[in-house]
Amino acid sequence: MLLIGGTIPCDVGHVITGKAYYENGNILIDKHYLTVSRGTAALVGAAAITCSHLGMDPPHVLLAGDIGQKTTGALIYESLQAFLEKTQVHTLTLHYLMPNIRYHKNLMESIQRLSPQPILIADAGSMYVAKAAGQAPLYDLFTPDLGELAFLADDKAAHPAYTRGFICHMEEDVPELIERAYQYKNAARYLFVKGKIDYICHEGVILDRIDEPSVDILEAIGGTGDTLTGIACALIYRGMQIQSACVSAAKANRWAGRLSNPTPASQIREIIDHIPEALNKV
Repeated sequence: MLLIGGTIPCDVGHVITGKAYYENGNILIDKHYLTVSRGTAALVGAAAITCSHLGMDPPHVLLAGDIGQKTTGALIYESLQAFLEKTQVHTLTLHYLMPNIRYHKNLMESIQRLSPQPILIADAGSMYVAKAAGQAPLYDLFTPDLGELAFLADDKAAHPAYTRGFICHMEEDVPELIERAYQYKNAARYLFVKGKIDYICHEGVILDRIDEPSVDILEAIGGTGDTLTGIACALIYRGMQIQSACVSAAKANRWAGRLSNPTPASQIREIIDHIPEALNKV
């Protein structure tokens, strides 16, 4: 099973759980329709359409609404723990979660007791709390953009807002940022750095660089990093090695962007619609 946990920016009041299907720009989860914009919804949409196209079971999701209430953060962590204790999961992808160190440590302790343990992937807020808790090395894959990589490379910053200026100015020197992230044990086994050039590395060693096809206008469209992670986690769930899955996801995400003929006004669901065709190319 591919399990995705995260939050969506609305006041749901409970955890939405079930298999996720992508339909005409929306995600259907147990009679709930969620509009795909950016964030966790974009990740789930990309994973769902990838699984469907490749004939796999749809991803199972645990989503909580988050409008800044602490109780919501506890709810999603507790739901993930309870689900993992009774269901075998092959790949677990965590996205926007409240960065609470205690909740995260409890979740990691539960995961470490599992046999076999799921492949652990983190994007966005889940990377922040993993770093803050000193548990980044427990993960198999992080998928940061350049700003998030700068945060991981800063051994003193507890939150991306506090990343030191000189490190932020190093964004053109991605290899050095990667080296720093591993030096301070703030990275997963694999890093998939998303940007104009996508970098895939393992334990600090850069394995691949992907820069084609290049579609500059995609930089202005929110959610393209989320779709990239969604494709990657679906391919890993399919059984691909992490490095191969990341390379294929990088190329497919770029092709989906090109095939959508984007403009600055394009929405991320327009790119998601082209993921099946892009996967065929890759």
